[in-house]
Amino acid sequence: MADKIFKARLEPSGREFTLEPGATVLDCALRQRILLRYGCRNGRCSSCKYLLIDGEADFGKTSPYCLSDNEKDEGWALLCQARARSDLVIRDQDFSRRDDAPLIVPKERLARVAASERLNASLWRIELDLRDSISFHAGQYIEVEIPGKKNQWRCYSIASPPDRQSQIELVVKRLPGGGFSGQIDRLLPGLELAINGPYGINYLRAGNRPVLLIATGSGIAPLMSILRSSASKSVDREFHLYYGARTRSDLIFADELQRLEAQMPRFTFRPTLSAPLAGDEWRGAQGRVTQLAQREVIDASPYDAYICGRPEMCEAVSMLLLAKGIPEERIFRDDFFPAA
Repeated sequence: MADKIFKARLEPSGREFTLEPGATVLDCALRQRILLRYGCRNGRCSSCKYLLIDGEADFGKTSPYCLSDNEKDEGWALLCQARARSDLVIRDQDFSRRDDAPLIVPKERLARVAASERLNASLWRIELDLRDSISFHAGQYIEVEIPGKKNQWRCYSIASPPDRQSQIELVVKRLPGGGFSGQIDRLLPGLELAINGPYGINYLRAGNRPVLLIATGSGIAPLMSILRSSASKSVDREFHLYYGARTRSDLIFADELQRLEAQMPRFTFRPTLSAPLAGDEWRGAQGRVTQLAQREVIDASPYDAYICGRPEMCEAVSMLLLAKGIPEERIFRDDFFPAA
């Protein structure tokens, strides 16, 4: 039974794909160019929660906050963790109002560390040279395998623009005891790493609508990819970045963002500090990024919004923008969950 190949059918769309032995339902779908809604791919954000209408699955490792026992009994599953035990029929999502770009099939490839730079007390910038170039949409992320730990991966958003396909830039937050980030000072140039991707559906959509970009901490990384790409293409579109940090040193890329503001006539950069130091000599906005958005975004209905950072911030900003009139399908979230 373990090696048997099953099939999945999405209803009511009728889309079908093969379920390979040992692979998650989500991975099987992406490999076969079937786009499903998903987020962290670690069973912690509930973005890929779908109802199994028929069939049996191993639910895998999931957070009880994202998938309760009662939901499992009802047939709900997180497809990033679920593995088929039979053919599956899955209730599909309504994509009629979505404007997704063509899916880029994730692929495992090798990379070498080209450079690493400490940006502040906890954040590092890592540049990777790729043996095989990578295609991705601005705002997507990759997985990086932990050195010395086969098949243990960590997710990091790509900060560089898509036109740099042979070298990518990541922003890594060092966490105490972190499997990958705990080794960051040993990521010397030339070290070979396995990466996998691209992943993520919170990339910049085409169109003419104005764009809200809201981030805290390392959540600035995917938004830098969006802004750098838009600047290089001279995209004629409004962009408004609200970037929250504790102190001035935590506002990484601030100098580059100010240069982009001067370069892009329809881009505004609005940083805010929640705990500025006396030595920061800060004259800008103070408070949380949610408070700044509350004051300055009067009507959110015309916008597309891209929100990146800690889950509680993403949730608070999403609720705020919904109350200010933005349609739910135009909110794109990238919640940064620490690895379990």
